[in-house]
Amino acid sequence: FSMEEIPLNQIFQKAVVLQRMGDRTGALQEYNHFLQVAETHDVDPSLYAEVYANTAAIYAMQGKGADNDSTEMRIKAKEAFQEALKYRPSLGSAWVNLALLQLAEGKELSVNEQDKVKGVLKEARSCCERALGLDNDDER
Repeated sequence: FSMEEIPLNQIFQKAVVLQRMGDRTGALQEYNHFLQVAETHDVDPSLYAEVYANTAAIYAMQGKGADNDSTEMRIKAKEAFQEALKYRPSLGSAWVNLALLQLAEGKELSVNEQDKVKGVLKEARSCCERALGLDNDDER
């Protein structure tokens, strides 16, 4: 291991522990710290796509509800899942979680927005099909 890898691994592990303990704010701080250090040292983003996925999962949890903050959190979650998938398209859990976010979005649409509902369902289905088409070697 180089000196950059050891601190990154420690930052990641700390973030995961905080996330599992339910300290979302602390976990987000550590994940963002990880991303800053990784980007500063030009680490290949495909090596840490799960950091984006974990960050997205936290935003998605914070996005449950119908207020404006919840909507903003769901947008952040969607963007972070998309980042994870941009760097590692074989991350099945990110595809599934993105589909769930899209379904939650569709659930909030009114009966008068049938075209939007159909679009959301189509996007969610596409994400699920992507997840089902993977061998899941990346899911550890």
